[in-house]
Amino acid sequence: MAVTDGDILILPDIHGRAFWEEAVTETEKYDKVVFLGDYLDPYDHEGIMSDDALDNFHNILAFAHANEDKVVLLLGNHDMHYVSMEYAYLAQSSRYDKDRAYAYRQLFEEHRQLFSLAWETLWKGRRVLFTHAGVSDGWYQANKKVIGEMNSDNLNHLLDTIEGIQALGQIGYERGGRHRWGSMVWADVYELALSKSFPDVYQVFGHSQQRSTPLKGNNWVCLDCRRAFRLSELNIS
Repeated sequence: MAVTDGDILILPDIHGRAFWEEAVTETEKYDKVVFLGDYLDPYDHEGIMSDDALDNFHNILAFAHANEDKVVLLLGNHDMHYVSMEYAYLAQSSRYDKDRAYAYRQLFEEHRQLFSLAWETLWKGRRVLFTHAGVSDGWYQANKKVIGEMNSDNLNHLLDTIEGIQALGQIGYERGGRHRWGSMVWADVYELALSKSFPDVYQVFGHSQQRSTPLKGNNWVCLDCRRAFRLSELNIS
């Protein structure tokens, strides 16, 4: 586990949005810059075209390569359906771009070393776990035999096996799925609210869009607010 004493810049769901660009102009202020995933599949009502989102994604990749020791790119549900065909079969998200899917898959494969599902650090004595949608205890318990101990290394290894991909492809009732609990790339924030929390870890995630203010619970915070955050401003206890 990494140990971080300085601040961390957190960039929630992108979907082609450019808010991250201004936030990273002072990268030197931060020990880490963590993107919470969902780089593509823009919302039509926001006026961002797919080509714009792709250009934006290329810019993120260039930034990550230029700062590989500092940047963490996490995978979300809108990334996973391009990363894995098996996952796409199980849990294809809305706005899936069939015309560009192959090109996107190639892009994720080409830059595979940049991406992960989870990252964690010991920040000022507090264990903090970053994922796209949050790890509910309900989903963890249902898939404990596949995951093992709940830590970022084991969560990242879910990408390596069919059983892991199947666990990631689970969508909960809250999001119209057939599982009681959604996976760490699919969980609705209310699944985290209803599930028992992990007492030894504080979770930071996005995925469940909020209007402007983060939604906080016991040992977790949902930041999908279309803007950047500093870990120090979250008042983690």
